[in-house]
Amino acid sequence: MAKKGTRKRRRSPEEIIKDLQTEIERVKARAAAKELKESAAHRAALSAVRTLDKAMETAKVEGETALAHALADSRAPLAEYLEGQGVALPKSRRPRGRRPKAS
Repeated sequence: MAKKGTRKRRRSPEEIIKDLQTEIERVKARAAAKELKESAAHRAALSAVRTLDKAMETAKVEGETALAHALADSRAPLAEYLEGQGVALPKSRRPRGRRPKAS
């Protein structure tokens, strides 16, 4: 609801065109990501990332910080590749705190 005395600003045709072009690009990116998800290899990679996330959470609950850090390190390159291809991934909850010293 607009305040009294203020007017709604109308967008110019150029602004509308620019907004629609960005929307088109976003839809094209989603379509490309959907095509990738149809690939068996990419589906398996996405499943691996999700499994690593679950293993990280379990390691945190059990107090295995070294394992949680190792799992987070192994997730990073795979997630980076998939995100570079346009696949949206769940946010990683990396372990907090210092990395335990290697023994």
